[in-house]
Amino acid sequence: MDLFPIEQLAFWPHLTAQEQQDLKDSVRRMDYDQGQLIRSSERDCLGALVIQQGVIRLSLTSEDGREATIARMTAGEVCVLTASCMLSAITFDVQVQAETAASALVIPVQLLSRLMGENLYVENFVYKSAVERFSDAIRAVEQMLFMTLEQRVVSYLLDESARLGSDTIQVTQERMAQAIGSAREAVTRTLKKLSEAGAVELFRGGVRLVDRKALYARVS
Repeated sequence: MDLFPIEQLAFWPHLTAQEQQDLKDSVRRMDYDQGQLIRSSERDCLGALVIQQGVIRLSLTSEDGREATIARMTAGEVCVLTASCMLSAITFDVQVQAETAASALVIPVQLLSRLMGENLYVENFVYKSAVERFSDAIRAVEQMLFMTLEQRVVSYLLDESARLGSDTIQVTQERMAQAIGSAREAVTRTLKKLSEAGAVELFRGGVRLVDRKALYARVS
């Protein structure tokens, strides 16, 4: 059973009966392994992803190969940047990767393009989703430019804790560094400093938040 039925998409009630049937007939399910690349500049335009389970990571990559995560998307969210070839307003290149094992329903770009041309609600939905991801990209760049490394590490930990609903975060320091666009060694030093201050507890393969008040004070 799909975790997020296609009928729950915001524009579904505004489709004609034929458009609804076309969408049902065209959508397909795709499964991705952890770390699998879903979309990059070298890959064909895939279509919109309706995420069913797992975590999909969107990132920007610099010319020297550094990555910065701009968003993580989970079940029930829709990624339209995998169909950015049909969005002339999207001029920046985003890499989309399965951060965990994941599955998604794929709306083919040909159908999505046709629906956008025929149905104002679909067009509004797609562009609203694209604008949200563009805002994520701007926020990621702002963090890299104007926040200290410690603030970026703490922000990541607080955001992940909120997303998971837990003080315990299973994440390698390598992956954390990749997420905030920094070097692993620098992240390691920062985490050690936070641990010595009693704000977090480090364990193999993860971090446990100990003093939230102290963490919030470091990013305020």
